[in-house]
This record gives sequence, structure tokens and C-alpha cells, in this order.
Amino acid sequence: MNPIIIKRFLNKSYLCGILPFATNDLDKVSKDSKTAKSLIANHNETGWDRLYMMFSLDEFGVSSPELHSVFQSGFLGTTLGVIMGGIYRSRNTYRNFIERNQATVFRDHLEAKKKLQDQVTINFGKGAFYWGWRLGLFTSTYVLITTSISVYRGKSSILEYLAAGCITGSCFKMNMGVKGMVVGGLLGSALGGLAGGLSLAILNITGTSMDDVRYWQYKWKQERVKQEQKTFKTYEERKDFPLLKHHNEKIGPAGETLTALDSEPAVNTSH
Repeated sequence: MNPIIIKRFLNKSYLCGILPFATNDLDKVSKDSKTAKSLIANHNETGWDRLYMMFSLDEFGVSSPELHSVFQSGFLGTTLGVIMGGIYRSRNTYRNFIERNQATVFRDHLEAKKKLQDQVTINFGKGAFYWGWRLGLFTSTYVLITTSISVYRGKSSILEYLAAGCITGSCFKMNMGVKGMVVGGLLGSALGGLAGGLSLAILNITGTSMDDVRYWQYKWKQERVKQEQKTFKTYEERKDFPLLKHHNEKIGPAGETLTALDSEPAVNTSH
């Protein structure tokens, strides 16, 4: 039988799905294609090039997904620090107020409640400020170091988590001297390695990577911004929009006429 006929028969049969016959080059990517060129360009990038792109803004003035994840981590750390620090600092305010004011004579119960509320608010603010900026700075620094090392190396591993934990822990205990920095660095490395190991294990189980996580965080941010712009645009198109209503009264509908300005009386500035 003619080999050409056999090859055509195999191409049209269902055996092609299970047998290792290849009769065309449709799955081969040409080196001149846009995909291949972009892949080669990515391979030619250095670590410093990737870091420069990480800290650069795009043509729309938007930060990179890596830098956006650092901002999100810092905001989340600050929020948790404010809540936890405020609750921790103000939880004993009621008991301390009762113990310190057993012999205090108030005019009525409303004055006593007001004094107690003032103490709770002040202590909550002190605790929120004390722990808020510390935890926010600690979190953002840790994520910034891990992300920078990962971007520079072009891959994620346990190494950047250990280094970030060591550096951040040492800086956090800098006021306690060299011994405090050493202890803080060792403890930070242990906790950073534990957190990094858990993160990498979860990513490995789910079949994703940190680049995928940052990418989808960035896409979710873009979608949120688009929805906000769409909502604001819909609100602007309403006839009762205050800014548009004022514009139509002064200038005219959509700026088509200036009769409103001509009809206004001139203001006499002479004295």
C-alpha cells in the first residue's frame, strides 16, 4: 500500500489521539513569532532589569504588580496593628478606672461614664499608633525584601524568606544593641522560613506561583478601578448631577452656547 495513503488515513482516524504519529508542524512555534521573541527577550533580561521594571510605573502611571503587593501588605499590617494594638491597650482601662477612682466623687453617673469613655478612647489611640506603624513597617519591609530577591533571581524559593526574616528581625531589634539584633535576626529567620515553607507548600499543592498571585491581585485592582470609573461615569450622565447642573446653568448644555455668560450683568469694580 502507498505510504502516502496510510499517512492520510492515520491523519483522519481516531488513532492520532493515542498514537505518537506527527504529520505536521502546527504545534511548533516559529522563532520569528511575537511569542517567541518576547520569551527570548525575557531570557535576556538581567536581575537589575527586572528590579528596575518592578520599581517603575507603566505608561498609565500604575505601579507594577510586585510593588502593588508590597503596598497591600503594608496596609493590611497597619490595619491589623491598629486593631490589635488598640484592643490590647484599652482592654484593662475599665478595671484600672474603677480601681483608681474608688474614692472619687462624681456629680452623676454620666460624668463617670464620660471620664471612662475618654480613657478608653485615649488608650485605644495610643495602642493603635504604637503597634500600627510598627506592624505596617515590619510587614511591608518583609514583603519588599522577599519580592525584590525573588524578582532579581527570577524565581521563588525559601532563600528570600530566610533573608527577609533575618534582615527585618535584626532591624526591628536594633534599639537593643548587637545582641538584640542577633537574636532578632535568628528569630526572624526561623519565622520567615516557616512562613515561606508554608507559602511555597500551598502554592505547590494548588499548582500556582507567586507571579500568578501577584498577577491576579493586579488584575483585581484594575477591575475594581474600572467598575469605579464606570459607576462614576453613569452618575455623571444623570441629569441631576450637581456639577453638570451647575455647568448647564452657567455655560449652557454641554458647552454649546455662551448666552448665559453674555446675559450676566458686568461687575463694577470701580470704587
